[in-house]
Amino acid sequence: MVTIYDIAKLAGCSPATVSKAFNNYSSVKESTYKKVMEVSESLGYTPNTNARALTTKKTWLIGVIFSEDTGAGITHPHFSEILQSFKMRSSEYGYDVLFVSKQIGNKEASYLEHCKYRGLEGVLLAMDRNHVDEVQSVISSGIKCVSVEDIYPDVPTVIADYRMGTLQALEYLYLLGHRKIAHIACPLTSVAGRERYGAYLEFLNSKGLEVNPKYIIETDVFSAEEGTKAAEKLLQQCWDDLPTAVFIAYDDIAFSAMSTIQSQGFRIPEDISVVGFDNLKLSCYMSPALTTVHQDRATIGRTAADRLIQLIENKPTEDALDVRIPTKLIVRNSCTRV
Repeated sequence: MVTIYDIAKLAGCSPATVSKAFNNYSSVKESTYKKVMEVSESLGYTPNTNARALTTKKTWLIGVIFSEDTGAGITHPHFSEILQSFKMRSSEYGYDVLFVSKQIGNKEASYLEHCKYRGLEGVLLAMDRNHVDEVQSVISSGIKCVSVEDIYPDVPTVIADYRMGTLQALEYLYLLGHRKIAHIACPLTSVAGRERYGAYLEFLNSKGLEVNPKYIIETDVFSAEEGTKAAEKLLQQCWDDLPTAVFIAYDDIAFSAMSTIQSQGFRIPEDISVVGFDNLKLSCYMSPALTTVHQDRATIGRTAADRLIQLIENKPTEDALDVRIPTKLIVRNSCTRV
């Protein structure tokens, strides 16, 4: 069996230096670190994580508490891209990432119990307000936390700049001549729903446009089925005064809403222009391809990992508590000039 003594001999350093290299001590020279890693890889040596934890008093484990209310789990393209980027960035620092469930073996457990059982040094929160009590128990425990979904007091948050994205979408419609712009909002219990709806009202007021209650539909949950119901309701209550454009605050809802609008005999964009928010991969395959706001999910994941590890390692930072990642409007074929 290969030991650190074998590695030390071939790398030309002491066993203590090898141990420090595996545990990311800053006192180890970069050249020495690379040599140790090369030798250990050539010998097929894998450090014992339990021994590593005993040596450094660190588990090098980060947890993810993930909301699965959409029913799609981590396969949902929005979360999967953020979490993949977060995991890759965390591994660059030497940390492993695991998902926190409500099970420890065959026993039910709270999120906090699971975090303590695993000895997690930090947690990424990808949970909405439906789970605020469970999340708050983790936050109150003193475990370092960063959120990429909701905003919690004194917890760093990394999310897209929802206000910027909404104003980008609405300004584009305005430049195309649209003045009767409806809004299908995602749930207002979410930060995304509230901030996008707030920016919609802000935009109308800034342009001196009427806020027509009939043009505003709130969905109950984040699901494609909600788009069908919202579009049907919008058309029914505005049949005698239809909007020329609709800003839909969530792409999954926009996809089904577009299909419903078309099934009622309306053309997109000739009769009604549509703008979404998220730029999910399916957006460019819709007919017509959906104009939508792009969230830089890869940057959200990387930034969240940087911020969380800064907290874990007590490193100073000048970052604000609430970090907003800029958005970009992706123009396709679902909008036209009035």
